[in-house]
Amino acid sequence: MSEPKPTNPVDEQQPLRPEELELVEQVIATLGQTPGEASADTVQTIRHQLESLRMFGRLLERFPSPLHDQVLSGKRRGLDTLVDSMVTADQATFPFRAPTQALVGRSMNMAQINFLRMIWHLTRGLDDEAPGLRLRELAARRLRTAVHTRLVEEVLVDVVTDASIERDVRAQGVRSLANLWGNRLTWRVNEFFPILDATWEARLRVQVVGGSLSGGSELVQLMTQGADEQFVDFFTGEDYGEVELQAFREFLFGTSSEELSRLSARMADQGVSSIELDSSCEDVARDSGSILFEFFRSRLVQCSARRVAGLRGPRHTAEGYVMIAWLQQQCSGARAPASGGSA
Repeated sequence: MSEPKPTNPVDEQQPLRPEELELVEQVIATLGQTPGEASADTVQTIRHQLESLRMFGRLLERFPSPLHDQVLSGKRRGLDTLVDSMVTADQATFPFRAPTQALVGRSMNMAQINFLRMIWHLTRGLDDEAPGLRLRELAARRLRTAVHTRLVEEVLVDVVTDASIERDVRAQGVRSLANLWGNRLTWRVNEFFPILDATWEARLRVQVVGGSLSGGSELVQLMTQGADEQFVDFFTGEDYGEVELQAFREFLFGTSSEELSRLSARMADQGVSSIELDSSCEDVARDSGSILFEFFRSRLVQCSARRVAGLRGPRHTAEGYVMIAWLQQQCSGARAPASGGSA
C-alpha cells in the first residue's frame, strides 16, 4: 500500500476554501476549451493571482495571533490586554490599536473579494448556456460569501467603538473580532453567525414596493426569500424600541429614516396613501457582492454620522442591533441561538 501524500503547507495558507478553489478550476477548464492567446493569458493571470493570495496567507501567519499570549521584554500581552485596549477605542483610533494580523487579514479579505469579482466578470463572458449560467451564479455566491466576512467585521467594529454600549458587550465584541482575526483563513460567516448570512441573501431578492411605507410587502418577501426568523423576530417582537424599528425600515426599504420621514410627510400633505419606491438590490450589470457592500455601507455611514453628531435616528444598522442583542445573550450566559459557533 502506498504512503499517503503529505499535506502541502502552502495549500493550508490559501485563503480560498476548497469550494472556492473548485469554482476557479471549473472556470479555468472552461476557458481552456476556448482556443486563442487571449484565453491562455487569462488563465495565466488567474494562476498568478492565486499565488498572490497564497502569499497573503503566508504573510498573515508571520504576525502574532491575537488569540495567543505574546511576551516582549518581560511584558505579557494577550486577549485580555487586547480587550482592555480596544474597548476604549473610538472609530478614529480603532485602526491604530488593531493588531497587525487584523490589518493584514483585512487587506487579504479585500484581495480575495477582488479576485472573486474578477472570476465573476470572466463568467459573464461565457456562453449563456446552462454551464455558463451555473458558473456565473456560483461565482456570485462565492463572492458574496467573501463580502459577508467583511461586513460582519464592520458590524462588530461599529459595536465595539460605541462607548454608550455596556463595556461587557463591547468586550465580547472584541473577543469575536479576535476570533475572526486569529482564524481568518478558515473563518466564514455562515458558520459563525448564519443569521446574517441568510438574511443578506434574502434581502438581495426583495423588490421594494413602498406602498404605505409600512413595509408589509417587503417583510413578507424577506421571509419568503429565506431570511432568518430570529432576525425578523427581533424587530417584530415586543421588546424592540423606536430606533431599532427605524433601522429595520432602513434595511427593508434601502432608504434613510430621514428620507422615509420626508416621504411620509409628503404623502400626508398630498393626501395620498401609497407611494412607489425603487430600491431593488438586483442589477444584472453589476456583481451582487458590490451591491450588497454598498447597501450595507451606506446605512452604516449614516448611522455613524448620527452617533457622532448626536442626531436623532438609529445609531446602528439593523444588523448592528441584532449583533448587540446576540452579544448581550453571550454576556448573560444565555444560549445564543443565532450563532453557529463560539465567539
